[in-house]
Amino acid sequence: MKTAAFLLLLALPLAGHAEPPPGTHGQKAPAAEPMKQFQWRDEAAGYTFVGPPRWAGKVKAIPLASAELAKSGATSGVKFVAGTTTLLVLLSSDDERAKAVTDAGNRELSRHDGHIVADHASKDSGALALTDEELAQAVQWDGVAPGTAVR
Repeated sequence: MKTAAFLLLLALPLAGHAEPPPGTHGQKAPAAEPMKQFQWRDEAAGYTFVGPPRWAGKVKAIPLASAELAKSGATSGVKFVAGTTTLLVLLSSDDERAKAVTDAGNRELSRHDGHIVADHASKDSGALALTDEELAQAVQWDGVAPGTAVR
């Protein structure tokens, strides 16, 4: 009798390892999707432009040609395009050329450590247009906490 009871006790842990019933208990959670984000990096000036999530997959960054840069007085620049519409043009320069960039009709957006970023926004960008708040937070300088205002 003791042997039979002992064997029953040994069999109990084996019964606890049964498969869970089909349904939500036995299914794995769906894989997490990465957060969609639009980013463009300017190595020369030392900043990253972070666009709103609605730009992800819709907007392309096209570096400006040297003729366009010479006309604006900037050292580097990029235009953000959705289809055939130019949404925004960013120009960066050093402090010495800042006046030439702003005199060409561009608005100074941010300044940090001897570099400036100026913008020329399109008037009719539609749903992809940036608000003033989004534009103010879009430029993230190297070594500065995101969301910190730098002028």
